[in-house]
Amino acid sequence: MGASLHDAGKIVHPDEMSSPGHEHERAGERLLLANAVPAAVARFCVTHASWDTADIAIEDLLVALADKLWKGKRDDELERRVADALARDAKREPWEVFSALDAICEAIAGDGPERLARSAV
Repeated sequence: MGASLHDAGKIVHPDEMSSPGHEHERAGERLLLANAVPAAVARFCVTHASWDTADIAIEDLLVALADKLWKGKRDDELERRVADALARDAKREPWEVFSALDAICEAIAGDGPERLARSAV
């Protein structure tokens, strides 16, 4: 749900579909809450862009990562945090998880430019 609704605020701020901006984040959370979407889901509108806080949940990190990769962007720090969180939960070594995650991220991000071109139509 978070991955599909995290940019809901771009309905209110459509200029942020093609230009950088952060107004859509709080606007999206307010929009979803006003339409009876649970706060546990509406939060992704804000956390997908503020994932670098200390107490962020793995779900928030995954939505932030999906957002970056969908656009074809890679973020070393975000990917490291996701790998570390997954390794902790799976009781595995971080390097093992990162190796697999890196391959997945590369495959998804590689198609990002084509996805963005299609969505700009």
